[in-house]
Amino acid sequence: MSTDPLMLVVEDVSVLYGNYQVLWDVSMQAHAGQVVAVLGPNGSGKSTILKAIMGLTPVRSGRVIFNGEDITNRPAHQMIELGMSMVLERRRLFTGMTVYENVMLGAYHKSIQKHAKERLEWVESLFPIIAERRDQIAGKMSGGEQQMVAIARALMSRPKLLLMDEPYLGLTPRIVNQIADIIRKVNAEGIAVIFNEQNVKLSFGISNYGYLLESGRVVLNGTGEEMMNSDVIRRVYLGE
Repeated sequence: MSTDPLMLVVEDVSVLYGNYQVLWDVSMQAHAGQVVAVLGPNGSGKSTILKAIMGLTPVRSGRVIFNGEDITNRPAHQMIELGMSMVLERRRLFTGMTVYENVMLGAYHKSIQKHAKERLEWVESLFPIIAERRDQIAGKMSGGEQQMVAIARALMSRPKLLLMDEPYLGLTPRIVNQIADIIRKVNAEGIAVIFNEQNVKLSFGISNYGYLLESGRVVLNGTGEEMMNSDVIRRVYLGE
């Protein structure tokens, strides 16, 4: 159990898309400084729970509490002000714009603009490729390089909590290892990270705590080590 302050509490959250319910009374939490992984197959609701936390998908019932404040269904721009940011699935860059232009969009919010220069210097210290490729068109970069740009953009707000929607999706094993190292590096800066994934080892190999979602429900949770050693995980997801 973490001794760090409790940062995020998701309490019995349910979400519907139209008349179709995709999350059923989901509860989870994250402490300051933690890396938390959400594992689940396609359609399990693991992207939806991140969007619900970030204010991108309406919560039908339940609560989302961030640093002691109820933020349920607040718009995403307010989440940025509170200290939360998100790397969207498949990166969602403006591929016709330069690396610099894409990254600076992360400083668009008025609360961040006055710190944009120092934030950019910090981001470039974490990701030297951002400085090296400033003027390159983002769409000309590899998938892994684009993911680094997307992470850099999200970090421009210097969040307390970074949400990452399937950060390894579509990447080669070599690049996947680089992104895992980046998650560790970001976390070492004192930023809590919650990410989702389908691969057990990628999920729980670098996380302090984890959740397993199936059909919109949390069916298992524990430390990263406990999840890796779970009989359910080993039997169903690792075929052991």
